[in-house]
Amino acid sequence: MKFERELTYQDGNGHLVVITEHVLTVLDRYKQAKIQDNEAAGVLLGEKRGKHIVITDLSEPGLGDLRQRSLVDRRGEHHQQKVDDCFHLSGGTVNYVGEWHTHPEDYPQPSQQDRSSWSKNLKQCSPKIVLIVGIKNFWLGKIIGTKLSKLTTRK
Repeated sequence: MKFERELTYQDGNGHLVVITEHVLTVLDRYKQAKIQDNEAAGVLLGEKRGKHIVITDLSEPGLGDLRQRSLVDRRGEHHQQKVDDCFHLSGGTVNYVGEWHTHPEDYPQPSQQDRSSWSKNLKQCSPKIVLIVGIKNFWLGKIIGTKLSKLTTRK
């Protein structure tokens, strides 16, 4: 995928989620386009601007993470370190805003395992963004409380 600056999504209330070019470029490197490519995962970092969220950075897979073709477990301590570093370097404006991972399919959809994990781990800290990187497209959702809603691209 070639990106032009950024992608913008919106929820049913018109609140925006903007993914910057830097983040899109990094995510593109982890697409599971080849049969030997394992799932990858990390955290999304960004700023809340009123009701809108701008995703400016992310953590990448690394030491300690479990990665298989159809399974990923973000275990490495470097993910939390990335959150801490971004928070401190930004003077507290950039923080954890959600999670991302890949699926080995063109147009990804959340699995039951994804939904269960998000429900268990993200319900207390809303709103949070969840992003699945497919081979040809993304699936982006927002969790508020226990409700997951799919976001749509903004033209």
